[in-house]
Amino acid sequence: MNLEIINEMWLKDSKIDDVMLDNASLAIPQLHQKYLTLLTEFNLLQKKKSQDLKKLQHKKWLYYSGKAAPEEYEDKPFHYKVMKSDVPNWVSVDDDICKVEMQLDYYNAVIRTLEEILKQVHQMSYNIKNSIQWRSFVGGGV
Repeated sequence: MNLEIINEMWLKDSKIDDVMLDNASLAIPQLHQKYLTLLTEFNLLQKKKSQDLKKLQHKKWLYYSGKAAPEEYEDKPFHYKVMKSDVPNWVSVDDDICKVEMQLDYYNAVIRTLEEILKQVHQMSYNIKNSIQWRSFVGGGV
């Protein structure tokens, strides 16, 4: 599941059938469950990725500070002597760190999107109610 698929699903799910407003109203709980489940899954993925980032940052800190076991990085030796105050700068621009940060940013974007979708799902019942009241008013009802 990715952001593009979620947006396509919401494009379809956000349409309210103005003829069958009762069915649209009854579908709201299923929509809520669907997007809440996705939000929960992505929240858990985001938390796991956040933990992965912390572990990787520590590992890279050891690597750039020269405290990592040499056999861990035989295929990728680091030939510079870095001052302790410069280690965070090296860690922050490391390709592996940047990759995980991008994944974390992606999960955060999906979470924000799902939160906005859930707000709209909550709003659907009010929109349906307003539509029914408008039809009643236009039809000469009270």
